[in-house]
Amino acid sequence: MKRYLLYSIPLALLWCFVHGDVTILNFLFGLVLGPFVIRPFKSLYKFDKEVSFKDATARIPKEIKYFVILIIEIAKASIAVGKVVIQPKIDIKPGIIAVPIDSKTNLGITAIANTITLTPGTLTLDVSDDRSVLYVHCIDASDPDDIRESIRNDLEKYTLEAFE
Repeated sequence: MKRYLLYSIPLALLWCFVHGDVTILNFLFGLVLGPFVIRPFKSLYKFDKEVSFKDATARIPKEIKYFVILIIEIAKASIAVGKVVIQPKIDIKPGIIAVPIDSKTNLGITAIANTITLTPGTLTLDVSDDRSVLYVHCIDASDPDDIRESIRNDLEKYTLEAFE
């Protein structure tokens, strides 16, 4: 029950901002609506595991750091894709590369896969059966080792800190 409340608070705030009216009544409505939104995604989270508000609030700085890094990576990738698009002669080698990951939980794998997909020029296609490798399509896969290192060092590291 505590976990539902913990996840419902940010959803209630989000409800207020989406609705466009930040009031106590709107917040309370979002708080009541939150558990109904969370319920279908229960299998992604460990609801049987005990959670403390102290641990959840201690993770907030790591989550903020993740979102800042994500925005920076999206900006860098947007510039790189923009350069490719405006070149008179497009000299790219698109391809699919295998990226080994350290994440083992469903939430961590989903977070890193979505983070990769959010970054322009890359798209997560599949996860291996043993959940240790992501298959990523890149707009320019001419240097697969560099792309793997970039994903592991710039994206996965912060995703693991924030979500696992």
